[in-house]
Amino acid sequence: MKNYPLWKTFIVFLIIVFGIVFAIPSIIYKEDTGNWFLENKINLGLDLQGGSYLLLEVESEVLFKEELENFSDTIRLLSRENKVKINDINVNNDNLNIRFASSEKLEIIKKKFLENYRDVNVLINNNSIKIQVTDVFKKAVQEAAIKQSLEIVRKRIDESGTKEPLIQRSGKNRILLQLPGVKDPERIKDLLGKTAKLTFHMVDEDTASLRANIAPFGKMIVSDLYDPDIKYLIEKKSSVGGENLVDAKASFDTNEGHAVSFRFDTTGAQKFGKATTENIGKRFAVVLDGVVITAPVIRSAITGGSGIISGNFTSQEATDLAVLLRAGALPAPLSIVEERSVGPGLGADSIAAGKIAAIIGMLLVCIFMILMYGSFGLIANISLIANLFI
Repeated sequence: MKNYPLWKTFIVFLIIVFGIVFAIPSIIYKEDTGNWFLENKINLGLDLQGGSYLLLEVESEVLFKEELENFSDTIRLLSRENKVKINDINVNNDNLNIRFASSEKLEIIKKKFLENYRDVNVLINNNSIKIQVTDVFKKAVQEAAIKQSLEIVRKRIDESGTKEPLIQRSGKNRILLQLPGVKDPERIKDLLGKTAKLTFHMVDEDTASLRANIAPFGKMIVSDLYDPDIKYLIEKKSSVGGENLVDAKASFDTNEGHAVSFRFDTTGAQKFGKATTENIGKRFAVVLDGVVITAPVIRSAITGGSGIISGNFTSQEATDLAVLLRAGALPAPLSIVEERSVGPGLGADSIAAGKIAAIIGMLLVCIFMILMYGSFGLIANISLIANLFI
């Protein structure tokens, strides 16, 4: 009989032991054990352990509407620079119509406008300018939105702790999600249903405009998150935005309770520091998805690039908001087109049938090997069983 070196035998047995150890979590797995070792089981797919199936659609029309508003703001600024009065601005489908008091300097306005925007048609007719959104422009906006949405959805799902999700593009403007083993699908839908666009704006204390419910140029009126009857008149242009955030996490403030602490990058820290330095004593509104979370008074300059958002949050709400801010804002809202809860019944039947087939097959092979080869067959059977764990 051939003699094998002792070190080879030791390595073989060591591999077998490791195989058995790492197979234990999948064999005796139970939910919510609190044991990190027992939770490291093999992750099964959607068909084997059940979960959620979601088909999301990027609402591109919201993006096109925002682009038309950007066109309008740009035209207003250019008309001010060139001292041309605007009589009327209206939107008709994908067209923006601007009527001026005179036809002077409209060519200059057109030229400067086209320096900022491409793939749009600008037509001058007497004292009016008509801006038409082309299909090329729409396609570019939609393509950029779906790519950005895919990346942000992936970040949000990963932050939620879902293991091995399937996230992929489906068609022109849809995203397919398969989330195996999701215990709380409603929380996932809440995370994906929020745009999470965070901005910081200075508050204007012009009470006359609030009473008239008319925002002057460069301002906008927004509601309070917790009391829609409370309105704020804020600067339309944000002092700093969520795109400059590098970190956000749930925290606890002794005075306000559960909160979200955040930190800006270098650029955001400079903008935030400048805004707070120049506006001490004024209110600074924190706006999330078009509503004001909180509007504290700036007591002193904040130059460290970090701060805390408080707003009567629960622990889960603070955690979810931190997840959303870390993942970034969606370019447009996502709507759920199709939703299915997949049960593990079919997969469980397949697993059970597979186990029975494996046991019967193993027994038949073992009996055949022993009958044909005797003690050598027994050794081969032991090796075969060990291979199952490896």
